[in-house]
Formats: sequence, C-alpha cells, structure tokens
Amino acid sequence: LLEADDRLKFDEWLRSRDTSGTAMPKIEKEGETIFEYYICPTTCKWKKWSPAWTCPNDAKLDFSNLLVPTMDSTRALYVINHIHKQHVAVLLFGAEGTAKTSTQLLFIARQDPNKMQTKRINFSSATTPGSVLGRGRAR
Repeated sequence: LLEADDRLKFDEWLRSRDTSGTAMPKIEKEGETIFEYYICPTTCKWKKWSPAWTCPNDAKLDFSNLLVPTMDSTRALYVINHIHKQHVAVLLFGAEGTAKTSTQLLFIARQDPNKMQTKRINFSSATTPGSVLGRGRAR
C-alpha cells in the first residue's frame, strides 16, 4: 500500500479518469484519498474504513501487549484475509515502523488455533540464511 504522497497522486489520477464524477467516493475531509474507503460487498457503495476494537475486560490487563488496529492495519488485514482464503502465502514487507509485525499478530489472533498452527520468526539485519535454516531443521 503506497506512501501518503503516492496515495494522493494515485487518487488524483483515478479521479481525473472518472468522467461521470460518480465512480469515486466523495471525500469528507481534506487529505483523504480513495485509500480511506472500500466498496461494501452487501450494498456495493463506498464506505469509510473504520478500525474496530474493544478493550479487553481482563482483571490483569497487559498494556504492553495490546494491539489496537489502525486504518492501515485494517486495510492490510482485509487484503491478508482475502489472500488467506485462497490458500496462498502472504509476505509483509516494508520499512521499520510500518506495523508489519502488529498486523500479522492481529491476523493470527483472529484465527482458530485448532485449525491453524503458527511459528513466529523475527528477522533483523543480523539474520543470515544459515541461522534461519539451522533453526528450522533443529525444531
């Protein structure tokens, strides 16, 4: 999903090709683009993305492990869910701080543990192919 400047350019490009003026969503606030909207499958109308989240009511709430979805992670989860339904692998990549790990953890948390087993491996600049292959074979 594009960076903010590129999203704006792409939105402008799409709107310049909408000769009827009705194909694109109506922008509610300055700076919004088509990326803030999706087509609702039941109504076939544009709706604004809205991350849904409720605070857990646990007696011992661990704030350091709370994952609150953002607009970007909500969009990414939508795409990941649809790719996952097709039984195709998904690879998230991007610069540091772009919520790749958080988005993946949100996705896994929504899966049925009886149907999906997961293995988490974190990569860093110090990760080498040998270190990954050695760990994978040992376990």
